[in-house]
Amino acid sequence: MKNKIGFSISTFYKTAFLILFVSIQCYCQEKKGEPYIPLDKNLSEEYVQSLTKRGERKVYSGKELKYIGMPCGGIGAGQVEITGQGVLNFTESIYNKMQQPNGGHGLSTGYQYLNPTIPVSKIENGFEITIKAKNKKAIHNKLNSDDFDDIQFIGEYPMAQIYYQKKQSKLPISIQGKVFSPFIPLSVRKSTNPIVVFHYSLKNTSNTNQEVTLSNNLKNIKFNSEGNIEYVNKAFKYKELSGVSMGMVTTDTTMAVLKHPQLGGFSIAVLDKNANLFLNESNIKAKDGVSEKTLEPIKGSISSTINLKPGQTKELTFMVSWYFPNYYENGRRYKIAKSLAPGWVGHVYNNWYSNSFDVVKYVGMNFNELYTETEEFRNTFHDSSLPYWLLNRVSMPLSTLAAGNIAIWKNGRLFGYEGVGFCQGTCGHVYNFVTTFAYLFPELERSVRLKQDFSSEGAYSAYSKSGRINFRGYGANHPEYKHSYASDAQSGYILKAYREHLMSSDNTFLDAVWEQVKGAIGYHIYKDGAEIGLEPNGVLEGIQTFWDPMWYGPNPYNNTLYLAALRASEEMAKIKGEYKLAKSYRNLFEKGQAYMNDKLWNGEFYFHLYPNGFKAKQASNGFIPIENAEINAQNFIENFNNGGELYYEGGACDAQQLFGQNWANQLGLGYILPKENCSKAVKSIFKYNWTPDISTVYNYQKPHARTLATKGEAAMVNGSWPHKKAQSFENNHDKFNIWSGLEYEAACDMINEGDVKNGLIVIRSIHDRYDGVKRNPWNEVEGSDHYSRAMQSWNVLRSLSGFEYNGPKGKLGYNPRITPENFKSFFSSAEGWGSIIQKRNGVSQTNNIEIKYGNLDLKELYLNTGDNTIIKEIVINLDGRSQEFKFIQVENKISISFNKRIKLEKNQKLNITIN
Repeated sequence: MKNKIGFSISTFYKTAFLILFVSIQCYCQEKKGEPYIPLDKNLSEEYVQSLTKRGERKVYSGKELKYIGMPCGGIGAGQVEITGQGVLNFTESIYNKMQQPNGGHGLSTGYQYLNPTIPVSKIENGFEITIKAKNKKAIHNKLNSDDFDDIQFIGEYPMAQIYYQKKQSKLPISIQGKVFSPFIPLSVRKSTNPIVVFHYSLKNTSNTNQEVTLSNNLKNIKFNSEGNIEYVNKAFKYKELSGVSMGMVTTDTTMAVLKHPQLGGFSIAVLDKNANLFLNESNIKAKDGVSEKTLEPIKGSISSTINLKPGQTKELTFMVSWYFPNYYENGRRYKIAKSLAPGWVGHVYNNWYSNSFDVVKYVGMNFNELYTETEEFRNTFHDSSLPYWLLNRVSMPLSTLAAGNIAIWKNGRLFGYEGVGFCQGTCGHVYNFVTTFAYLFPELERSVRLKQDFSSEGAYSAYSKSGRINFRGYGANHPEYKHSYASDAQSGYILKAYREHLMSSDNTFLDAVWEQVKGAIGYHIYKDGAEIGLEPNGVLEGIQTFWDPMWYGPNPYNNTLYLAALRASEEMAKIKGEYKLAKSYRNLFEKGQAYMNDKLWNGEFYFHLYPNGFKAKQASNGFIPIENAEINAQNFIENFNNGGELYYEGGACDAQQLFGQNWANQLGLGYILPKENCSKAVKSIFKYNWTPDISTVYNYQKPHARTLATKGEAAMVNGSWPHKKAQSFENNHDKFNIWSGLEYEAACDMINEGDVKNGLIVIRSIHDRYDGVKRNPWNEVEGSDHYSRAMQSWNVLRSLSGFEYNGPKGKLGYNPRITPENFKSFFSSAEGWGSIIQKRNGVSQTNNIEIKYGNLDLKELYLNTGDNTIIKEIVINLDGRSQEFKFIQVENKISISFNKRIKLEKNQKLNITIN
């Protein structure tokens, strides 16, 4: 049997700790000269109550517009933003240049948080409007803040609405613009187009006829390499579409030019076959097919004119597209990654288009469908009982899908950087937090598993022969590489595999990766003792990853992830019929679970155990340098001979101590830790890690590398020492940092345990830090802009709805944790999305599932009645047709099993009435 080093802390010490806790906690929390978190948060009841009110739609105006830049292009197609002024801000990622981290101010500086950027486009473009009444002088205005001093901006990703107004001089028309790129969850084809759509609504508010002309202009980029390049502006007419394409042609046939990343161009177009087209700034109209070649890029423009009677409204739809097919993955920051990088990988949009005109042609000819479905998603998401501010904050990080750190290669592989220009490789332990792809575009998430994490083909693959997964997606069979192993990422790959299975319609994905999944969990088990010849016991005790640094000893962050991974492996083994293996995973899980509750729980929170004398510095990704191993051995022997403690109890309360439980909740795995412990732990996290003013910490302890909150701002630190000062052997790397992705995760933990109030307080503090006045609401900064970890926000929606789903088995359940008497929220499944609804009225309850896109295949349904009242009757109808089923009630939980699978199609509703 296994005989690992034991935790030798005396019963007396434990008892003394519990007795003294109450008397010392306030003193230790507020001791002068040391960082502290105030136990009294001093929040008014009015503020707390405001968090759950539905509230009004947020309209940004005035000073709130300065920093706004909401990504609005196709996902993975390069970053273009709509600013608070209603202007397109193109970044260099559009034409395949890597945006610099923190706006060129280095890695991990937090510069963009402290000094947010005012958007300035790399590409010259803009809209103008001309208004003319009979016998009146024409009014010419640019559609930006130069000519409109009362712009109002509503951002509901993926769509922005802009109202152009003037404070002093009232125009005879009202101008409203909707700006978006087609964004339809579950459809990669429809959502990855390199295009932005401007859909204008113009209303005549005067009592006279008005002639209105809208015009759009754009200038191509300058090709920044030697070669025979000519710039070609060409007029085109195609059915109802008119426009100007601005491309490049070359007579140089060398690959250096033909495969150059900046070879490409733009098109501007309008859905108006009678529009005027201009190939340059001469104001000479061009006919279809006419082109102009120049040696320098020139500005092209288009204009469309409409006549409005008094009170009449008309709409005009403009499009701006781009096409730069030569996207490269060069490894960038890391020396080994550069040597292994695949080079040219292209864009997924290369599969569908040959130039930018093809893009506007596709979107223009399918405009009604793409516009309707994009609006359907936006409307379905916001047609909710949840507070409006919360819906905003949950959806704002979705815009990262269209930021410059996300790419989709020509082969369909999603490849993400941690932040803009910052740390490549769809990084395993950062993307552990990312939920948006999995639940909105599961095809893309599966591509990372199939083409990176569980692939051994090519240099840019991650899966090694041993089952180890290199967490930056390269150098699979090289354990000596810097990014060869991360314990938290290794657990995450197994959990993601099960998640991607659940978000599939059948077992095809699991069948494809099961052997690799067994290798991955097997490698974890190897690290769990077998590596040093001991029997695994469900506890990771060796060197482990804590985000970036490496440290030793059992801890809740890694071990809850490991426990959840063992449970997920058990479930997958059962699906594959490997019951003996499933039992082995279960046995390890139960041993690890018992250890955590016995050794790592202090009555308030789970803590870290540190081996006495072990050194963590210079440790690299799970592999111990020889010099460290020697020092560890010497220190251990000396301590053992002197009768010292073998483990020291860490004093930190980590915000991520229940991360594995968070995953278990997402995957329907149940509690991996005692419910009562989880309930206490989330209260401790809020109590000891969240402060209404970060100055209480930063006046005494500066964050590591980056500052992501400033004086007067509420925030949650990653870790704190509530009862004693951090010891020299403890890991305090990044503990005093504030990462919004971790705040979302901890808030989900609170919500999952019924502590909704504190969860909302944590999320609201993020929302208030990114309020428009201080910085861009659509750019949560960590290592750099648009940090991927913030995409944990989508999990907030699932936590609030208590949503669970298993596609292959046709299982769906929800249990609202906020306003369960009147609840409505968006949901997504493997093949469809829509709304889930619950209403309670006296002794009856009604649950509805409405499909707005695709379809939903159902065999079993799980609901909750809120109390243990005995159910007398359940009636279920699908669009008025009665359904046959059986149900089981256990306390307040209902399990409904349909006699045969039912399928909900678009616009159908399943109604369940419970009496």
